[in-house]
Amino acid sequence: MKKHSTQSSKPSKKHSDLNRSTLQILGIFVVWALYRVLFHFPEWVDEGIAKAFVFGIPVWLYCRSHRRGEDRLGLSNKHFWPGMFLGLLIGGLYQFLAITVLLARGGVTASNSVLNSPMFGYIFFLALLTAWWETMFFFGYVLNVFYDAVGKREIPAVFAALCIFLLFHAPLAFIQSGFGPMVWKQLALLGVFAVGQAILYFRSKSVYAVTISHAMWGLMLLVYAV
Repeated sequence: MKKHSTQSSKPSKKHSDLNRSTLQILGIFVVWALYRVLFHFPEWVDEGIAKAFVFGIPVWLYCRSHRRGEDRLGLSNKHFWPGMFLGLLIGGLYQFLAITVLLARGGVTASNSVLNSPMFGYIFFLALLTAWWETMFFFGYVLNVFYDAVGKREIPAVFAALCIFLLFHAPLAFIQSGFGPMVWKQLALLGVFAVGQAILYFRSKSVYAVTISHAMWGLMLLVYAV
């Protein structure tokens, strides 16, 4: 009887952990949504300061509450250079695909107005900031939290992280583009991107790889306008 009781308590604990994790992340979503509605600061404030607090604090608390938390997030030194090179490789693949799509459409291969702009360095810096905090939160914190809560199973964890990723990004997409077919295509593309990034994180165990590929993805969308 005692053995049966112990075994039956495990699913209950996992269910409790999953509920608690979901509520915590939904609470962060509410804070972020209120910030976006109530405050309208320059983009560098949103990406560099606001996300550092709203996204960075949960990541920091997660690291503090777990033994070798930096390793769990893929922040250790041993992951740095392999992650950087892998991120550049994946980012280069994004650029190749973008050029291929443009050539197939008969379009130009780049937006010279963006590449030649004196603001390009600033844009690239913002892309890195966005990639860093979103990678740390969605693929370092959220993905690991659900991975723990669902018993170290990758597929449910990736699905949960995908849902949270879209939850945070969909409202702004609807506000900017309405509810037409284009916005659903954008969300579908974001969904594919999120799944790919989650898989990259699990295979590389490096937030650096995910950050660099994320930044190059953002630049691809801006430079090639695909």
